[in-house]
Amino acid sequence: MFHVKYHRIVLKKTSKRDAGGFLLFVFLLPYVCASLWGHVGEETEKLRQREGMPQAQEAAGYEILVKYDWGVWALPLEEYLVYKLSAVMPQEYEKEALKAQAVLLRTEVVEALREEDTKSLQISGGGMERWYETDTGSEAYLPWRQAVEETAGLYLCCEGEPIQASYFKLSNGQTRDAAEVWDTDTRPYLTGISCVQDKAARDYSSIVKVSRTNYVRTLQARLTGNFSQQEILEGAAVSYDSAGYVTKVSFSAENKETQEIDGEEFRYLFDLPSASFEMEQEKTQVIFRVTGVGHGFGMSQYGANCMALNGETYDQILAEFFFRTELAKFE
Repeated sequence: MFHVKYHRIVLKKTSKRDAGGFLLFVFLLPYVCASLWGHVGEETEKLRQREGMPQAQEAAGYEILVKYDWGVWALPLEEYLVYKLSAVMPQEYEKEALKAQAVLLRTEVVEALREEDTKSLQISGGGMERWYETDTGSEAYLPWRQAVEETAGLYLCCEGEPIQASYFKLSNGQTRDAAEVWDTDTRPYLTGISCVQDKAARDYSSIVKVSRTNYVRTLQARLTGNFSQQEILEGAAVSYDSAGYVTKVSFSAENKETQEIDGEEFRYLFDLPSASFEMEQEKTQVIFRVTGVGHGFGMSQYGANCMALNGETYDQILAEFFFRTELAKFE
């Protein structure tokens, strides 16, 4: 069993004005690439062990400051990753899949630390309240802790820069190509790959039903120009990318300017599991037939677990989902 010393430090109570100065660190949003301390091209833990190299150590002094109304909870970076990993991936997943996810979570923090040029990253405490009195050294947290400790200090980079470490639960059978969807070559590592194994997942397909009344009201609130019920029901045109995800839903009508809603925004309007959907209308409702769960960019967690079950290591999993990337570590 791992024995860990915990650091739970409550700083002085912060006012609303002070709280406004904190950075709201939100995962799954695009990141601005930047450089970071450390060397690029370090080998994986398996290679280090084979050649007798020292294990990567936690970067000393780096911490996460979690903001609450009553004050701030400070904890070491690697300890924060244990909490975060337990929130985003089931402990029943294979260790190598957990380790791949741990590297991606660390990569997110690394990028943010460098962007802010700080060793103390301030984030919102939303969602972490339930962990404040939790002992992550308990047996229940062991799989997550092992994954973090066995990848200590490692993050993923491309050409020396920490990547946008995108991940999601389950693909529709294919991940998405960022260059195609965002019309940019700044993330060459986010290419589309086949994930046919995801189609075997229990929650691969789903059906969401929305009443025609709610469908129209939701879109009338989102669109400008006073689209009528008939114009909304009859005027929608859906565009897809090569992976089968909706990129935009366009609405047009006579004497009205065509308006577009991004596929990701559209799915959130109707609480759809992913933007990989087809819709059809019935007399009283609109039916969405959805495949996959999540935005579709980067690593499919389910796919990563399938790879781990087939004997792939975490570095092999990351190399599959993120083209031409390599592991780096803190000094």
